[in-house]
Amino acid sequence: MKKIIILITVIAGLSLQSCKKYLEVPSYNQVSDENTIFDASSAQTAVRGAYRGLASLNNSSTFQNIVLQSGGDVRSINNAQTDLNVINYSLRSDIPLLLTLWANDYNTINRANHIIQKVPGVTDINLTAALKDQLLGEGYFIRAISYFDLARLFGNVPIFLTPTNVVADKVGTPKSTQAQVYAQVLDDLNKAEALLPATVVRNRATKFTVYALRARLNLYLQKYQEAESDASLVLANAGYKLNTPFALAAGTTESVLELSYNTTDLNPAFSLWNGNNRALEPKATLYNLLNDPAVGGGRKILATKTGTAIFGGISPTNVSAGYVIRTAELFLIRAEARAKKATPNLADALADLNAVRLRSGIAASTAATADDILLAVENERRVEFALEPQRWFDLVRTGRAPAVLSLSDANKYIFPIPGAEILANPALVQNPGY
Repeated sequence: MKKIIILITVIAGLSLQSCKKYLEVPSYNQVSDENTIFDASSAQTAVRGAYRGLASLNNSSTFQNIVLQSGGDVRSINNAQTDLNVINYSLRSDIPLLLTLWANDYNTINRANHIIQKVPGVTDINLTAALKDQLLGEGYFIRAISYFDLARLFGNVPIFLTPTNVVADKVGTPKSTQAQVYAQVLDDLNKAEALLPATVVRNRATKFTVYALRARLNLYLQKYQEAESDASLVLANAGYKLNTPFALAAGTTESVLELSYNTTDLNPAFSLWNGNNRALEPKATLYNLLNDPAVGGGRKILATKTGTAIFGGISPTNVSAGYVIRTAELFLIRAEARAKKATPNLADALADLNAVRLRSGIAASTAATADDILLAVENERRVEFALEPQRWFDLVRTGRAPAVLSLSDANKYIFPIPGAEILANPALVQNPGY
């Protein structure tokens, strides 16, 4: 019975329970489910709550901590047992942080499912057709990015496309394959594209945000022509360009999608990198790369040293924005796609790579072959996204984890399903190797 109660609290998320603090309205677990979305105001409140869920997921200290340490360039100050499990690639299914990751994803998905199911039926005159489309499109986008992260983290996971009202709604649902989850992500992004406006907004989904995430997804799917096309759709818009010299991207044309924080909802990444009680620090190798004028250039601001202590500079305050997708990533996605597609375009791939390098104040690359360009892109991503949770996923998706991390056990490229979830839902099967 205890495990069922945990499942209700963690997964069912009966209705978007963290909204009160952010929105200053009654939280959804204080009203009956059928009344959660019933007019224009409650529909917009639900979408804001879903973004809060996304902020709790994509920029959470748990997500950042595990993924950054797995990438090999960041170390924990604490050296707790969980940290040792992470860096030794010996995660256990009973580690609480894994349950937190799983729960945050599915709670956010549940919020999106409420939006997708209920917004179309709202008849409030204040909910115009255009606004209804926008809110519904944002629901599809938020569900897409949540499932994308679930598939990257855990591989094969259950797909839920309707709201969870009681725990019995989902018990018995088996895992879908990672390929099926990615297919669902693509379907949601395509639906979002048809509904969202073609505007430039940094902290909410638009058509351009969809193109950007779909470009990233297509790189994972090895659909290189599609990845190039989607990245080009974003980069053709003057609202998305590189700033010279390098600076943090918040609120600028270098930001495609960022997460907003305020004095009530603080950016959890701040405490990871700053102060005497910080949890993480860049390793000396990464610090040296960032502070090498020929490698890091202007990106040296991402890592500073005081005595022997190394501090990360990506979240200078506790209300700094958190980055989900940046313009620089679109250039590097397109560079990789152009070098890998069936008929490579090496000249333009190199031009995209060098756009990021020149903006950072370092010399253009002279890589000539496809392999040389791809290695240069990998190295550029390493420093460009030094304090963002990208490198682990990059090394796994490109098959470079054995060479770079000395990790040849493919079972370890995804994390174990939390044991509590398997006990609560007998249809779930643990990932191989755990």
